[in-house]
Amino acid sequence: MTRFFTYILVFIFGALSAQNQTIPHLSVEEGNIELLTQSVEVNVVGEVSDVRLYQTFKVQDTNSAHYLFPVGLETSLYELMVFYPDKIISLDVRNMDNIRKQVLAENKRGKKITLIHSADPHFLKLNLNDLPQEEEIKVVVKFMQNLEKEGNVKSVTLPTFLSENYVDSMNEFEFQVNLISPTPIYDSKITNYQVEPKKVSSKYHVFHYKGIQKKHPIHFSYNSRGEEADAGMLVYEDKGCRYILGVVEPPKVIQPEEIAPREYVFLMDVSGSMQGFPIETSKELVKRILNDLKPEEKFNILFFAGGSDFLSAESVYATEENKSIAIHTINQQKGTGKTKLSEALQRVYQYKPEPEFNRIVVLVTDGILNEPRSLYLDLKTNLKDAQYFIFGIGYDVDRRTIQQLAATAGTEPVLITEQPEAQKELDRFFNLIRTPLMRHIEVRSRELNLSETYPNQFNGFLSSQSSSFVSKECSGRRDPKLILTGINGNENYQEEFSLPNEKNNEDLFILKYLWAQEKIDYLLQEEERCGQRCVRDGRYRNQIIRLGEELNIATPYTSFIEETYNNFEGNKGRKHSLYSDPSNQLIFQNDFDSDFDRIPNTVDECPFDRGTADRKGCPKTKEEKIALEITRQLEGIEFDFDSYVIRPEFYAKLDVAAEIILSHQQEKYIVEGHTDAAGTPEYNQVLSINRAKAVVNYLKEKGVEVRQLKIIGKGDTELRHPECRPQEICDDQKNFENRRVIFKLIE
Repeated sequence: MTRFFTYILVFIFGALSAQNQTIPHLSVEEGNIELLTQSVEVNVVGEVSDVRLYQTFKVQDTNSAHYLFPVGLETSLYELMVFYPDKIISLDVRNMDNIRKQVLAENKRGKKITLIHSADPHFLKLNLNDLPQEEEIKVVVKFMQNLEKEGNVKSVTLPTFLSENYVDSMNEFEFQVNLISPTPIYDSKITNYQVEPKKVSSKYHVFHYKGIQKKHPIHFSYNSRGEEADAGMLVYEDKGCRYILGVVEPPKVIQPEEIAPREYVFLMDVSGSMQGFPIETSKELVKRILNDLKPEEKFNILFFAGGSDFLSAESVYATEENKSIAIHTINQQKGTGKTKLSEALQRVYQYKPEPEFNRIVVLVTDGILNEPRSLYLDLKTNLKDAQYFIFGIGYDVDRRTIQQLAATAGTEPVLITEQPEAQKELDRFFNLIRTPLMRHIEVRSRELNLSETYPNQFNGFLSSQSSSFVSKECSGRRDPKLILTGINGNENYQEEFSLPNEKNNEDLFILKYLWAQEKIDYLLQEEERCGQRCVRDGRYRNQIIRLGEELNIATPYTSFIEETYNNFEGNKGRKHSLYSDPSNQLIFQNDFDSDFDRIPNTVDECPFDRGTADRKGCPKTKEEKIALEITRQLEGIEFDFDSYVIRPEFYAKLDVAAEIILSHQQEKYIVEGHTDAAGTPEYNQVLSINRAKAVVNYLKEKGVEVRQLKIIGKGDTELRHPECRPQEICDDQKNFENRRVIFKLIE
């Protein structure tokens, strides 16, 4: 599971020498930190780990310190507390609006309290002042971390949590890993430590270590895939509500005979906005899947823009002749006209699949659509006939439409807006959909209300990756049953599960957080879809705030802030007021990052679109991406030594560049010529201008207007390979690459 439609990206902590930058750690500007004790508890549940770190320190020769927790794509903090003998300092999640209002009210009474956002997006920081001298302080850190997946193996690597700045006084180190899986466990192991699992059951393994070895990372791995597909559930009960994790695992090896014959129906957007890398990548995807089909399997392609045309009146067998015709037709597509998706989908709905085939519909579009609301309802009513996948690609993908279509279909969308990320995502998507072992997986119950099941409208798809859902239900019914169903060709799968009634297992506590994260994702999607009306009335925001405060997790509307309590026998006693110091500085700290660009939502001006820090979290503009794409089309154009003549083999690339420019006639570009390091600066300046002119003249012949293009020569002043000066020290390839023409957008 992921936060807000993104791919699970897993971070492995660095080597010990660099751990100060990557591990939770206590830090001081001066003085000594003595680590007295440390233990780690890890509950691995499904595809996440609940990590709990307990440390005891003695800090000397300083009065202040701070504890740093690194913000990562794979982690989510839910508790950080430091225990002094007389007080407890904690990072607690609070409603940001309420804090702002209270600060305003306090300052109206004459105080000068400041409220800021943390300037450091890389760490959450707990400031520790008035450190007790010669006395111990205790630290508790709890966070959720995603597991890494490679093939059939799931794993997690945790560091030793030993900062190089610590004076290590530990006599021994202790950790325990509890592995709890919905399906049977195979090949569980911990490397770097001599410890064997205690097998409580086939689905519950425990690793416990206590000894003097302490400087190796804890690397844990396991496999939960057997010879056949399997399904299982885990349940955690709290305050009368059950939190349920359901998982369907594919077999370790998917045999061809286990998969019903495939029928792929491709909806290819060939509108004008798809020119360049979007349509190139689309063609590569479809051709790759076609070449993977067997002669007894089927396919069809619907090319849509202003109108829509099928390659064939009905799906055809994947013979070499039919695939050759299809690939030839695909290669002829150039991208023209507007996008009309509803009509294209209606044509797919009109002809039903043959029951023995698994129909997989792949929609490839940039989603720049103007479609009726019925688009989503129509899709929902046709899900039993096929599994739908949404491949969003373009310079300016309509992310909301793509995500809502995918949410309706019950699948994770692909979103590609820049060429460098295209190949990796294409590979991932191809591997996902090429082995449709089971589709239209649903969960239902005769006794329970499963309206709080996420991903919303769960419609799982079983391939080389597992399929999972989380649900919350509070009916109080005893002995309820859940039913999982699915389809593989004309074979129906059904399995009934009784939810366990045994004593609640606190090791499954993290299921509550898994459900909350999925719920928050759903609420954020709904709020964004609804728009400003729902933002103003707070119908979704209020639910998000309640979840954030209840579970102590950051959200776009809640943030960590430092709180201080009296230490009452190891528990939080009376809370100290944030406003008692009339000149206090309060700092919002947040690790909630919807788009996984390492910029927390609190300071991200584009929280749902991956961007960069220098753009305040926003991505490149559509126009900038197009300028880069034109340059990419020209990257392979090589000029001979001392020449500005375009070689005929590069005409096709220039033709694509011309088509892109003609589709965006409102934009203007600098056409910049470059040379290698041979010759004098004066000669190279003239040569670079002539190369840029040669490209411009070719584009003019293809209909591009001169007003869109401004010629500049850079000579040899900006070599792509600056080490090639003089040019004799480099091979021909590097010198060729220095002789280039690039495009830049005129702002």
